[in-house]
This record gives sequence, C-alpha cells and structure tokens, in this order.
Amino acid sequence: MKRTLYIALSLLAATLVGCKKNNITQVGDVATGAQIKLIHAAPGVPALDGYINNTKVTPLTTVSVTDNAVATSISTGYVYLGVFPGSNYAVVAPGSTAIKIVASIPVPALKSVQTVAPGATVGNVTQATTNGSAYSVFTMGLPGATINALTTKIVEDKFPAAASNKAYIRLAYLIPNGAPVDLSATYTLTGGTATSRVLTSNTSYGNVTDFVSVDVNSSSTTAYTFQLYLTGTTTKLGTVSASIALAPGRYYTIIGRGLAVDYVVPGTGITLKASTRPTLPVSDPTTKYPEIYFNPAGITYYTNK
Repeated sequence: MKRTLYIALSLLAATLVGCKKNNITQVGDVATGAQIKLIHAAPGVPALDGYINNTKVTPLTTVSVTDNAVATSISTGYVYLGVFPGSNYAVVAPGSTAIKIVASIPVPALKSVQTVAPGATVGNVTQATTNGSAYSVFTMGLPGATINALTTKIVEDKFPAAASNKAYIRLAYLIPNGAPVDLSATYTLTGGTATSRVLTSNTSYGNVTDFVSVDVNSSSTTAYTFQLYLTGTTTKLGTVSASIALAPGRYYTIIGRGLAVDYVVPGTGITLKASTRPTLPVSDPTTKYPEIYFNPAGITYYTNK
C-alpha cells in the first residue's frame, strides 16, 4: 500500500493517558468496562487526537512528511489509516461515553496548506455504552464538503460466537466519493482448490456491515485476497489488497479507503488526488507535494480481536 503523508502506523505498544476520574486501560489488563477503538479513515485529513470523557487517550507519534517541498519529521497524533489501540480496545467506564476527535497540532508546525486547521474539532459523539460491549469510532468523509462531509461515526461491534474453522469479516466502506460495492474474497483451504466468494453486496459509503463467517483452516492461518467491485459488475474499485492471513476464531474489519475520483477541498486550493504520489521525474513539482494530497482507492484492514 502506498504511503500517504500520514502513513498508517502500528500503535501496538502505545500507552493510554488516564486520570483518577476517567481511568482508561488496555484490554488484557484486569479491567471491566466498555471497549473503544478509534480509526482514522478520512482521506486527506491530518493526524488526529482522540479524547474519551475529556481525557486524551491517543499518544504522540513521530512521522516522516514532506512539508513545503522539504522532507522533515513531526510529532503528531494517530495518522490516516491508523487504528488506536492497535491491538484490542481501550477500556472505559460504561455509561454516557463522550468521544471527541481533534486535528492534532504537529510539532514543529507545518508550513504546507492542510485540509483541516490544527486544533480544530472534527467530530463529537456521545454513546450510551454498556459493560463488556465494544465500539469502533470511525473518522471519515471529505474535508470541507457539504455532501459526505467530515464526520465521526460510532458503531457497536457485535461479534458472532466463534467456531474453530471460521474467521469473521466485515466491511467498513469509507471511500466518500465512491459508488456502492461488493466485497469479494479468494482463498484456498489446505488440500482444497481456489475458491471465490462474494462476502458483502451493494454496500454504500459510510456503512459498516455485520460480521460474516468465512472458512479457514482450523489449526493454521488461511491466505485470503480481498477485492472491491462496483456492485453487480466485474469492475474493480482500487487495487487488490495484499494477502491477509486469517486465523480461526478471529475478527477482522476490511476498510475500503481512499478516493474514487479527485476532490477539490473548498477554500484551500488543494486537490486531493485519487492516485498515488509521483516520484519521477524530479522536475515535476507534484513529486514535492505533501503525501497527504494523494489517496488512491484500495483496501486495508485491522484485527478487532
């Protein structure tokens, strides 16, 4: 997958910031409560900071960027296609859970024009949460748009009972200017033949499907390849994902990400491209544009648990 300005980083080792009033821990610690995961899926939008019940929970990361045609690095929040926590969920006290998503303030400050001002609130959502339930918080949409605008959506993660020869897949279709899609998978079980299957059909932008079961080897991982097709056709949307090794009894979210067509961000002079950032010829000024301006359609994923 091509790098954007804010490349998707693993946050497996990140620690959560907590306070006595709002104690927040990682799953795996001895804790009960509501489980929260934050996902940045808004193409062209800078890194984000996540707050739960007024406590900042996301860590700072160091990211290499191109700023005003110069390569540099910054300290910032969780990045485009970043998932926090990278493993499992954050755990908070159940009840009325307030989640705020803010554009991170990079250090040092960037000179290049950004699609969202540092420090701007890009999403507020309050969710009634219950003990033991899990929730995914997606930041998605087009900055500055009136249709499919930048927003934050929370989805309760409902996990089917696990079986030893099954894994579980859902699609979060987050290409804000893309047409409805079908999600197809190709796989081969040990001792079997190559099989293709449509997992979800006619999913439109902004929807997160329920988990569906897929066949896997009961005692080893199974290589799956996923592809998005425009609904009812054999026309691909974006590139084929890398093969994903699915493990029995695990749950995965496949994300349709990026842009289907170019998008002009109102009031900024920025055109977000539905293509990869060129690197040659070096005389082409677009090779020095910030990587964040380039967001080709494709597929990524994360493991829920």
